[in-house]
Amino acid sequence: MAQPDSVIIDSLDENDEKNNISPEQLVHFVDLVNTPKPGLNPFIRKIPLISQSSTYLIYFKRVIIYLFFTLLFNITLPISNPLEFIISFVLFPLFAVLVYFFEAGIKLIRFLQSLSPSENNQKVIDLWSSFTDKDIKEILRAGIASLDDPDTHSDDSKHPTFNLNRAELFLYTSALMGQRDLALVEEAQKDIIELKKNPEKARSEDIKKITDKLLESEKAIREEAKEIGLEFISITECNVINGPYGGLYWSEKQNFIIVSFKGTDPLNMAEWLTNFSLQRMDAKPFLFGEVHSGYYSSLFPDNSYSSHKSVKKYPALRLVEAIRDKANEIYKRTAQPVKVWVTGYSLGGALATLFYARLLQSPTSLGDNVDIRDGITFASPLLGDNDFAAGFQSLMNKEINIKKNFWRIVNDNDIVPRYPPGSHVPNLGHFLSKINLFNYINVGDEVRFYQDGSKPSSERHLYGPDINYLFIKQTLHLVDLGSFFGFYDQFDGSINGRNSIKSIFTVNYNVNSKIDYVTPGFIRNHNSYRYFECLEKARKYWEEPKKNDEK
Repeated sequence: MAQPDSVIIDSLDENDEKNNISPEQLVHFVDLVNTPKPGLNPFIRKIPLISQSSTYLIYFKRVIIYLFFTLLFNITLPISNPLEFIISFVLFPLFAVLVYFFEAGIKLIRFLQSLSPSENNQKVIDLWSSFTDKDIKEILRAGIASLDDPDTHSDDSKHPTFNLNRAELFLYTSALMGQRDLALVEEAQKDIIELKKNPEKARSEDIKKITDKLLESEKAIREEAKEIGLEFISITECNVINGPYGGLYWSEKQNFIIVSFKGTDPLNMAEWLTNFSLQRMDAKPFLFGEVHSGYYSSLFPDNSYSSHKSVKKYPALRLVEAIRDKANEIYKRTAQPVKVWVTGYSLGGALATLFYARLLQSPTSLGDNVDIRDGITFASPLLGDNDFAAGFQSLMNKEINIKKNFWRIVNDNDIVPRYPPGSHVPNLGHFLSKINLFNYINVGDEVRFYQDGSKPSSERHLYGPDINYLFIKQTLHLVDLGSFFGFYDQFDGSINGRNSIKSIFTVNYNVNSKIDYVTPGFIRNHNSYRYFECLEKARKYWEEPKKNDEK
């Protein structure tokens, strides 16, 4: 018996061209057809505080189940590895309880924010204008121009391998995606649910109404993007409504596609709980190693034994289909391979990393007309174990990828890129068992920016030939265990306090809105506009080498 979703899709006919349903719109429609409906009744979801509390209870339930099975399959853990036992069964449950109070704080901040709704409707460009004396549109247009320019990747080059304008453009694309009208997306999903009740009666006109509603939901994004010469369309909901989602930006005049993922809303408790989850799952069906289960299941089927039909539905494949269609369209105009870039902010940064890894693993999936370029993420949490990190770096080291960069940008004391704890200890992976709760390792090249305007720090060549390299120690000492809990950071180069545990919770940086006054620094610095502020404060370090070259 045919499934309702397949019947709806099969109802599309030759009239679709007359209805002006683009291939990208159709991909998004199919994705929404396969997006699970919300678990809570719509009426219950409208009751204040109820939906957030139920989300926390689901999270706490998963913590208990995880601990139960951990002990069931390793009953000797208290004796064989007492430190890991204490971390898993004492510190982790304690953390889960503290999350409850964190949720209460989020609710309070949301309430205070509701008292000043005018701040929530501001355009991204207007908000960011207060952080620089430069023309933001000119910065963003310079970033767009860089996407077609040849890059230099040699450490002997006098020109930076890290393009600041491009980074700010990519941050902007992720931040702009927060302007989508979620209510219209939810309405579109309700319309699809109604169609599924009588799929045989679905008509192309019905589908056109739904795709029009999805286009209308992103009207604010498209209008603001068009001001700097970009087009946009959303592609996948990443298996959940009211969370991160993926979309494409492109130019009608140039030769590139930006795959961008919306980031975490700092005041969305459900997204925070996804970040707070530590459970991993086997990623080998589509990637390698073990990956954070919440991030992995946002892009890929979470069951390797899923039916062939369900495997064909996963969001990463929707993105590949959309990129392929759009790249073929651009190729007809330019007759040049289309450059594909990947970016994302916060939770979206984690998804961007997984999607980029998938592209590196199967580059032919995009077709012959595509050239996969760099990836840049912002505020990305840790997402994979040491096997995933090794597999990712192995792909980056291939001869075909030697000129690709994958940058992971961190803002000062933002707590999310520090999570889970333990990831900042050099070579800690050598001492962790594969099943350890905190076996999460960074991937890509980290660049840390600072709110006090200090020189950004990184292992990589950033500005010019005179850069002092940061060499990471190859051995682990007892004093290094302080970074396990965030007492200091090996990448710190700031003037104010060496990124100690004190600076994680500091609130002495400048605030930029009323809501900032009641938001702790380690959460406030997770906002996308705080990342832009950090990047702009560091602009002088990119301009000085150029001035010296001119002299």
